[in-house]
Amino acid sequence: MVLLYFVGLNFADALLTALAIVMGAVEVNPFVDLFSLELGLPKAMLIKILFALALGGVLWQRRKVRLLKVMNYVMLGVVVSNVFVMSYTL
Repeated sequence: MVLLYFVGLNFADALLTALAIVMGAVEVNPFVDLFSLELGLPKAMLIKILFALALGGVLWQRRKVRLLKVMNYVMLGVVVSNVFVMSYTL
């Protein structure tokens, strides 16, 4: 379940990031920003989600559940922050 939360939160972050960029925001993550400039926004978000899935899978396989839980809390903070930023700019 922890892995599912991790992937879901990363998916939510990617979706909210894509919406924010379309609304005129700037990507803070330099790697995602580079990918979005080179490959386009949809492919960059797909790469972000696939990377999160791979990272989460490796951590799950190595039984690093506690680290995944911490990362879930961090991602939850990122998603909530994205929601606040987007609602403030509307």
